Amino acid sequence: MENQGFPKSCRLLDSSAYEDVFNKPDFRISNKYILILGRKTPMGSARLGVIVSKKNVARATARNRVKRVIREAFRTTKSLLPSCDLVILSRKGLDSLDNEKCRACIDELLEEIKRKHSTE
Repeated sequence: MENQGFPKSCRLLDSSAYEDVFNKPDFRISNKYILILGRKTPMGSARLGVIVSKKNVARATARNRVKRVIREAFRTTKSLLPSCDLVILSRKGLDSLDNEKCRACIDELLEEIKRKHSTE
């Protein structure tokens, strides 16, 4: 069984890593609740950055719940994703979804990333 942990090597840790993705994204995928910006890297595995702003999700408990769901979705599918840096941004209304619907929203976008990059 493969390692499904979420070590530091799978995270965007500093502002320069986030800036690289924001300034020159190779792809954007979104739906009503989530925007994913991605940049291809030669690192060998996918890395994740999460931004859930107070403006879009007012309560801290809801922000933390949303971030947990996003990290869990990434953690379980990271081995199937292409080598890229992903920044997931929340939009208004994401906190109104329950965990299952939130996870389905994220999984749908991650599947689209896998589908688009498997054909390249």
